[in-house]
Amino acid sequence: MPQLNKNFMRSVTRKFAAMIILIIFLLLFLMHTISFINIERRDEYAVIDFFARQRMLTQQLSKDANQKYAIIQALSNNNVMDMNENPLGDIETLNDSMKKAKAEYSSTLLSLKSDYLNIGDSVINDKNSHEEVSSFIEVTDNLWEEYGQAIDVVIEKDEIDKDMIKSLKFINGNNEKLLQYSDNILQSLIAIHKRDLKASIMIALGLSATALVSLLILIIQSYRYIVVPLNEIYLGFSNIGSLKSNINLSLPRKNELEPVIKEIDMAFAKLNKLIELIKNMNQDTSFEGILRYIYSTFSEFIPYSHIGIALLKDDGETIEASYGISDPSLSDLPKKLHGIQAKLSETSLSNVVKNGTPRVINDLESYTKYRKAEYNRILIEAGIKASITLPLSLDNKPIGIIFFSSTTKNVYKEQHIEFLSTLSSSIAISLNKNIFIDELLYSTVLALAKLAESRDEETGEHMERMKKYSVKITEFLLEDNIYNDKISVGFIKEIEKFSPMHDIGKVGVRDEILLKPGKLTQEEFEEMKKHTIFGAEVLKTAEERMRRRDANLFGMGIEIAENHHEKWDGTGYPHGKAGENIPLSARIVAVADVFDALTSERPYKKAFSFEESFNILMEGRGKHFDPNIIDSVVRHKDEIFELYQSFKSTDIKKAITKKEF
Repeated sequence: MPQLNKNFMRSVTRKFAAMIILIIFLLLFLMHTISFINIERRDEYAVIDFFARQRMLTQQLSKDANQKYAIIQALSNNNVMDMNENPLGDIETLNDSMKKAKAEYSSTLLSLKSDYLNIGDSVINDKNSHEEVSSFIEVTDNLWEEYGQAIDVVIEKDEIDKDMIKSLKFINGNNEKLLQYSDNILQSLIAIHKRDLKASIMIALGLSATALVSLLILIIQSYRYIVVPLNEIYLGFSNIGSLKSNINLSLPRKNELEPVIKEIDMAFAKLNKLIELIKNMNQDTSFEGILRYIYSTFSEFIPYSHIGIALLKDDGETIEASYGISDPSLSDLPKKLHGIQAKLSETSLSNVVKNGTPRVINDLESYTKYRKAEYNRILIEAGIKASITLPLSLDNKPIGIIFFSSTTKNVYKEQHIEFLSTLSSSIAISLNKNIFIDELLYSTVLALAKLAESRDEETGEHMERMKKYSVKITEFLLEDNIYNDKISVGFIKEIEKFSPMHDIGKVGVRDEILLKPGKLTQEEFEEMKKHTIFGAEVLKTAEERMRRRDANLFGMGIEIAENHHEKWDGTGYPHGKAGENIPLSARIVAVADVFDALTSERPYKKAFSFEESFNILMEGRGKHFDPNIIDSVVRHKDEIFELYQSFKSTDIKKAITKKEF
C-alpha cells in the first residue's frame, strides 16, 4: 500500500510538473511576443517622428534660402525700413541654420540607406524592410544630392547672381518633390511594419489559445487527481464505518461558489484596509488625521454616522468625550459632545472598560429610556439609534473607549465586533503614541510658562484660572453660533492647551520690572511690552527644534503669546493690529486675561469685585475687546459668576490650609 501511494504521488507530480513547465514556456514565449509587438509599435511611432523631422528640415532649408535671398535683395535696393538692425548678422544666422539642417538631413539619409535607423538614442533594425524601400531611397538620394548642392550655392553667395537664382529656383521647384519622396518611404515602411505586426499578433493569439487549452487540461487533471480524492476522503470521514462503492460527483455550481468568493474578497479587502491603516499610523499621522481616515474608509464595512472617542481621566475614575467625527447632517454632534465628563462607575461603560468586552446597542432609545446621562440625551436628539462600543487598551491597560454610532436601528452584527476589535487595538496604539509625544513636548514648554508665572507669587494660580475662563468663553461662542466657521472641537482643545502660555515671554523680563509694586515708567513699560515678542519667539524656537511631523504644534500658542495685548481699536501692542486682524484665539484670551487680572490681587493693586470687573469688560467693548465676544460673555454672565465663585472658594481653602501649616 505505501509503495502504491508513492507511485501514485510520483505519477501525479510528473503530470503536474510537465503541464506547469509547458504553461510557463508558453507564457514566456507569449510575453516575448507581446514585447516584440510593443517594440514594433514603438518603432513605428519612432519612424513617423523620424520622417516628420526630415520634412521639417526640408521646409526649413527652403524657408532659410528664400529668407536670405529676400535680405540680400533688400540690401541691394537700399530698402532697409522693414529689416532688423543687423541684416548681415541675420544672413550669417541663416547660413549656420542651413548648414546644420543640411548636415542633419544628410546624416539621417545615410542612416536610412544602411540596415539600421539611428533615431535619437535609439537604433531600429530596418534590415527586413530595406530591400523593399531601396528604390524610393535611391530616388530620394539622387534628388538630395542636387538639392544639397543648390543649398551650398545659396550659402556661399553674398549677392544675387545667376547661380544663386538658379539654385533658389531648383530648391523651390523640388522642395515638394523631396517631401513626397520622404512620404513614399514612410508609407512603405509603415505598411511593412503593420504586416510584421499582424503576423506577431496572430502568433500571440495562437500562443494564448494554446496556453488556455493547457490550463484547461491542468484544471481537469487537478479535478481528477485532487478534487475527487479529497471528496472521497470527505465522504469517508462523513460515513465512518460504512463502505460506499457508488459515489456520484459533480463540479460545484456557480451559484454555490459566488458567496464563498465574495466572502474571500471581503476578507482580503478588510485585511488590506487594516494594513493600510496601520501603515498610515506608523507614518506619524496626527490622531485627528487617523480618525478622519477611519471615518472615510471603513463605512463600506461598518454602518456608522458618528465615531466618538472617550478617554479615561483621573486615574480611570472619570471618562471624558475627547474626539469625534460625524456626518454633517448630525448638526455638529462632536462639538456638542466634546468635554462631557462622567464618573465611570456611574455609567454603563464601566463593564466595557473593566472587562474589555465590546457592547452593542441596536435600539439606543429603548436602552437609555431610564438612563438620564447627558451624553445619551445628546445622541438621541441628534438622531442616533444604534451604537457599538469597544474598549481601547494598551498593554492590557484601559485608556478609553471608541463608539461607532448609526442613525439606523438593528444594524450591528457579530462580524462588526470582530472587525472593530482588531481596529480598536490599532487605534489605541496610535492614540497613545500621538498623545504621549504631543503631551511630552507640550509639558516641556508649559513648564517654562509656569516658571515665568512662579516669579510672581501673586499670579501663581493665574494660568489655571485664565485657562478655564478662556475655555468657557470659547464654549459660549460656540453655543451662541458666533465664529462657528473657526471654532471646532480641536480649536477648544488648543485654547485649553495654549492659553496658559500667553505670558511665557515674561521669562525675559527683569524682576525689578516684573515685580515692581508701583506704576511702571514709560521706559519700563516699553520693556514689559516686549514679553509678547519674547513669548512668540520662545514658542517658534520650540516648534522648530521639536518638529517631527507636518503638524503645526505650537501655532495657536504663538498667536496667543504675540497678540493677547492687541486691542480691537488698534491701540494695543506689539503690532497695533485691529479688529479681525487679531487672531480669534488671542481675542478670546485677552478677555479672560483681563477679567482674571481685574478680579485678582496684584502687587500694585487690590482685587476688584465681580461687578466692577464685569463693568470694565463692557466698557471695553469695541475698544479693547471684540464686541461679539463681550456680547456672548454678557449673555452668560451667571455662568461666568459661578466659575468666579469656584475660584474664590478654592482660594479660601488654600489660604486656610496655608495658615494651618
